[in-house]
Amino acid sequence: MSKLSKTQANHLFIILLLSCVASSLMQTAMTTVLPAIMTSLQVNAVAGQWLTSAFTLAMGIMIPVTPFLLRRFSTRQVIISGLGLFTIGLVISGLANSLTIMLVGRVLQALASGIFVSITQVAILQLFPHTQTGTYMGIYGLTVGGVPIIAPTLAGYVSDMFGYRAIFFGGAVLTLFTLVLAVLLAKNISATEATRLDWYSFGLSAIGFGGLTLGLDQLTTAPRFATGLLIVAAISLILFVHRQLKAQSPFLSLRPLSNRPFVLALLASMLLYAVMMAGSLLLPIYLQSLRGMTATASGLITLPGSLVMLLWSPIAGKLYDRIGMKPLLIIGSVALTLSCAGLAAVSATTAVWYIVFMYMARMLAVATLMMPLVSWGLAALSERLSADGSAIITTLRTIAGAISMVGATSLMSQFGHGATTYAGINAAFIALSVVAAILVVIAFIAAALKPRPAI
Repeated sequence: MSKLSKTQANHLFIILLLSCVASSLMQTAMTTVLPAIMTSLQVNAVAGQWLTSAFTLAMGIMIPVTPFLLRRFSTRQVIISGLGLFTIGLVISGLANSLTIMLVGRVLQALASGIFVSITQVAILQLFPHTQTGTYMGIYGLTVGGVPIIAPTLAGYVSDMFGYRAIFFGGAVLTLFTLVLAVLLAKNISATEATRLDWYSFGLSAIGFGGLTLGLDQLTTAPRFATGLLIVAAISLILFVHRQLKAQSPFLSLRPLSNRPFVLALLASMLLYAVMMAGSLLLPIYLQSLRGMTATASGLITLPGSLVMLLWSPIAGKLYDRIGMKPLLIIGSVALTLSCAGLAAVSATTAVWYIVFMYMARMLAVATLMMPLVSWGLAALSERLSADGSAIITTLRTIAGAISMVGATSLMSQFGHGATTYAGINAAFIALSVVAAILVVIAFIAAALKPRPAI
């Protein structure tokens, strides 16, 4: 825990929350305003898709770099630099009159977003006592989780009223305000080291994690390009791991992987993300493509589940502080499995109330597990390794989510014989039930673990 006063800790927490809100807002809003941007810049859907793919790629590259940044530079320097980078990226995107310039702005935003995601989770562990980390992680989950719910509607309204550029400039105002707060109030929470950047490791990390993220993103739209990219990424990651294991001062320490509670938290987070992301893809396809519902109707059906997740997140954090992770992991994983199994037999006559109920149960299980798992995993590490642990969890769970979306789509297509059918949807949800059941097994393994000191 840092030596900051409670007021100083809360100030830094608020600054990081605002940074993450701005990041999540701009990431989610792009899905709504992309058609308007494509029309304005006169580009097709394939070219326009790079505005989201480039963001994903840059985040995949930056997240593993964050532990080095937090060792080499002060917390204050990293936060202020990230906010400055994000603000510049927003202004560039807002003024862009070509796809290339727009891409530059999006990449700068993504690089800053990668910093915000990792540093916030690490800061919570260092700012507050262990008995309160779950609560603050829950508040973090509540704040960031609420943005994707309101961002599409807000972005659509702002775009219709003032044009899509107003979204970027509005975001710049928020980040500029946060930047001023950071300059005035942000304090350092960790010591720095005179360490040099291992450029070879950085290159392997960028090609490996970035290539894997982009390759999975492009697998369905450009399979040949994606397959080649995934092969190169896999080779790079093997070389990267080998170098980190041999280095005295690794670019990204893999020592957290020698800690059993951390590994269990990592595996559980990856499985949770796999089920969550694939399920979020499958349900709208079922409702819109098979049941013939509008996008609005589909959104209203899933809205109660999203609200449940939003409201339960801080409660789950408090429960983690009071009863620990093991009971939550068992209850949450069992609920997740049952909710997935409950959606594995949907048909043309399945009642809407049943879908709403099952989705609410599913999102309740997700909220019970998501942020507490991060708290549990990082609590097993020393402060020195917490940044590395956060980067590992964030990167690998994102990759797991991308893999599951590709896998669910392929499975749905295979059982539907190339078309979207109820059989395909059911097969995909059965597969997700199996993945969730593996999470139940991990929960009982975790319950049998004896407490160990942090490494």
